[in-house]
Order: sequence, then structure tokens, then C-alpha cells
Amino acid sequence: MKKLPVLCCWLLLSGITYGQVLHSTHLPIVIIETEGRTIVDEPKTTVRIKIIFNGTNKITYAADAPNVYDGFAGIEYRGSSSQMFPKKSYGFELRDEKGENREVALFGMPKNEDWILFASYNEKSLMHNVLAMKMANDLGMYASRTQHVEVIVNGKYEGIYVLMEKIKRSSGRLGITKIANTDNSGDALTGGYIFKIDKITGTGGSAGWFSKIPPLKAASGQRIQYLYEYPKADEITTEQRLYLQNYVDNAETALNNPNFRDSVNGYRRYFDPLSFAQMFLINEASKNVDGYRISTFFHKERDSKKGRIKAGPAWDYDLAFANADYCESNQTYGWGYLYGDLCPRDTWLVPFHWNRMLGDPAFVAQVNSEYKRMRAGGHDVVKEHVIR
Repeated sequence: MKKLPVLCCWLLLSGITYGQVLHSTHLPIVIIETEGRTIVDEPKTTVRIKIIFNGTNKITYAADAPNVYDGFAGIEYRGSSSQMFPKKSYGFELRDEKGENREVALFGMPKNEDWILFASYNEKSLMHNVLAMKMANDLGMYASRTQHVEVIVNGKYEGIYVLMEKIKRSSGRLGITKIANTDNSGDALTGGYIFKIDKITGTGGSAGWFSKIPPLKAASGQRIQYLYEYPKADEITTEQRLYLQNYVDNAETALNNPNFRDSVNGYRRYFDPLSFAQMFLINEASKNVDGYRISTFFHKERDSKKGRIKAGPAWDYDLAFANADYCESNQTYGWGYLYGDLCPRDTWLVPFHWNRMLGDPAFVAQVNSEYKRMRAGGHDVVKEHVIR
């Protein structure tokens, strides 16, 4: 087989295609036709989507008939700072001809209507999110399933993308209990919820609340903001807002208390330490510069289902694995959770949770146990220095 020049290969991986035309590939092909409409940040634009894939180790041609999906979708640009890049990520919602949501199982993943085409523009290997999601799944956490695809928009080849599951409450994704706007008392009020620590882009700036406990190495005025993910900020009721905020406040107070190690009334009453240990391993193994402080998700199930705050799902690892040149994130030494030691003036700092939990010998033992479990199973997913 004739080898492509190194520069050509780099251009293909980066998505900087410079007029290339895609004829065939071993990957699935996603074809998006806007039919004269313009894709914007929001709201979603109605488009037609065709997905073609002839199978593993088989060639798929752009001219082939669609055999995975052929229909409508609502699509929009997604991301925060990444929207300035020439290769943009998309979020899309599959729809029928009437505009109603249409659940479809893509590439063996559980059926759903909400999907993401992640551009990975600033991460040229296109593997960081794929690897981190696999690490999380191997640990036993839910994380988005992934599939590399080729993308064509209005006849223009856009490059290789990562098709991913969008984080959402669903029986095939994050399987917490569905909460209705009538669930405002009793056990029904206690879950399920998804919330996160993140930038406020796309939330209107008032879609959550601030922690009462400052982040690590915080200067004057720096605070950690939680944002609602499920139910959404414009759907959550007043009772649900107050319940979730009070529960998190009580949990953080218990974690910050001198008796936080107490097995009955300490932080374990509110937090699921196993999930925090697993998230710690993923973030430290990948040296994720955004870890803990941006795109950091949590969820809580109903009390009747032993609902405590769990860390996860894992998300946003394009700048991990030494793919950033600030705050020593490209070095093989150091700890991600101590980001504030190097960049204390950053707008987004790491919350105190993990540092505090590491002061509990039982939590450290749990981290070590998870590390050894994965190593024994052949999953070399964390750094050697996790073992102390």
C-alpha cells in the first residue's frame, strides 16, 4: 500500500482538510445536509443526516446508500472556547418527519436521540476522550461510548470526528431515576439529579449556586459554582433547587468538619467515596488539566436507592495526557488535584473535596484498592505514584 506523506496524515487527523474530498474509508461516514439552513450555537437547526457503514475491515464509500441512519435531526454547535476553532463540534438530536424525538441505536450503543460529534480540533491524536472514556468504563463507571467517524457537511469533508453519547439520564446511559416536576416532596424529591462544576457558557450565568467552601488555594473572591444539568435550570422546580443545594451544602459541611472521617456522621453519609476514588484515578492517570474544576459531573439517586453524591460521568479529556502547556500540565510529575499550587489565580480552581478525602486513610486505601484491581485485570490505567 502506498504510504501517505507525514504532513498529509497530520492534516487528515487534525481535520484541516484544505479541499480534500472523501471517497472511501474504513470508518463510518456521517453526511449532514442543511438544505440551505445555517447551523448556529442555538437553537438547533433542522437538517438531514445520513450515516453509512459497511462493517469492520470493510470499505465504506461516501456514495453508498445510508444503512445506519437516514432521516432528520436538529443540530447545533457545541462547546465553549472550542467554538472559535475552524473545526467545530456538534450536538444533534435525531427526529422523525414530524420533528418529534427519534431514538436510534447507533453502532451498537443503546438507542437514544441525543448524540455528539466531537471535533477534537486541539487534540490531534483524536484519542484522548476515547481513552479516558474507556478507562472509566473499565473501572465500572458509566462514561460515554465512542465511535470514530468521517464527517461531510453540505458536500464538504470536515475530517474525522468522535461520535459520542451525550451525558443524560437514560436507562441506556446514566440510569438514575427520572424526576418529574411534580416530585416535590418525600422520597421522590431526593433524586435523581445530575449537576456539575463548569464554566457558565450556555447557562445564562444564573443556572446554579455557589459552594460555601472556597476552592483550594483560593484568593479573595474565588468560588466554586455548581450548575444544574438534570433537571435543566429552566425545568427544575423551586423545591428541587432548594433540596439539591441544601444536600450539597450539608455534604460539604460534613466533609469540611473536623470529624469528617466518622464512619456514621462524616462525609461518607453524603458522598460515595468509591466513585470519587475512581474519578481521582482517571484524572491523575491522564494528568487532566481541566480535571476536578471544569466539566466535572456529579449525580445523586433517590434516598430509597441508597442515593449519595457520586462523581461522574467522566467528561472532557482533550487537554489531558500532556496536551496543554500551562501550569505544568505537560509534565509527567505532579498532581492534577493540586492545580491551585501552580495557578492560584485561575478563574476555575479545584474544589476542596479530593484533597480533603485524601486525608482519610480509608479513602486512600480505596484508591489503592481500585488501582490494584485494575492492574490485576490488565488495565494499566493509572500512574505508579498513586501507590504510596
